[in-house]
Amino acid sequence: MHLTPRPLHPDQVHAGVIAEYRDVWDKDKIDNIINIVEQLHMDPNSNIKFNRATVLNSADVKQGNTRESSERTNSQIFITESAFNGNEDMRKLNNDFFDLVDSAVKSYVGIFNIMDRIYYNEGFNLLRYQGGEYFDAHYDGGTGTGRCISPILYLNDDYDGGEIDFINFGLKIKPKAGTLYLFPSNYAYSHIAHPVKSGTKYAIVTWLHDRMIQQPNANL
Repeated sequence: MHLTPRPLHPDQVHAGVIAEYRDVWDKDKIDNIINIVEQLHMDPNSNIKFNRATVLNSADVKQGNTRESSERTNSQIFITESAFNGNEDMRKLNNDFFDLVDSAVKSYVGIFNIMDRIYYNEGFNLLRYQGGEYFDAHYDGGTGTGRCISPILYLNDDYDGGEIDFINFGLKIKPKAGTLYLFPSNYAYSHIAHPVKSGTKYAIVTWLHDRMIQQPNANL
C-alpha cells in the first residue's frame, strides 16, 4: 500500500517564492545513493551512466527534444528511464524523490495560492558537476514549455563553488546537503549553477507542469 505523503512545510522562503526545505534526507541515505550511482556508472556491465546534460528545445517540447549546449557542461543520469528499464535501485530512488516533491508541492501550492493542477510530465534526473562544470544563466521554462515549478534537491555540500545564483534578486546560495528548493520555472527566476572548483556536486531535479502533455508515470 502506497501512502500519500503529508505536506512538507518550508523552513524559509527567499525572494518571494523560493521555498527552502532543509534536512529532507539524512546523510546515510544520501551517501548510499551517491555510492550506488557511482558504482553503476563504473560497472562495465551496467547501462546506467553519467552522460552530458542537455537543455530543453522549447520549440518542440511535446516531443521532449533536447540538445547539448556550451551553456551547460555537467552530466546526468535519467533516474526515471533507468527505473522503467528495471533497475530496482533507480526505481526506489525515483519513488522516494516523487514522494518528497509531492509532499513539498502540497504545501507550496497552498502557500502561494496556485490554482492550476500540477502534472509530473517529465522524469527525474540526477545531476553531477565536477572539474569546473557549470550551467550558465538560464530559466527552466517559458509559457510554451508548460513548466511552472522547478524542484531541486541538493544531495551533498562537500565541494567548493557550485552555488546557485538567482541573478534577478542578487541571491547566491551554497545549498546544504539534504536541502530541497522549489521555485517558479519562469524568466524572473533565471539562475546560474556556478562552476564547481573542487570536489563533486550531486543534485536531483525535475520540472513540474501546469498542463498535461503526456500521461505522467512519475511514481513507479
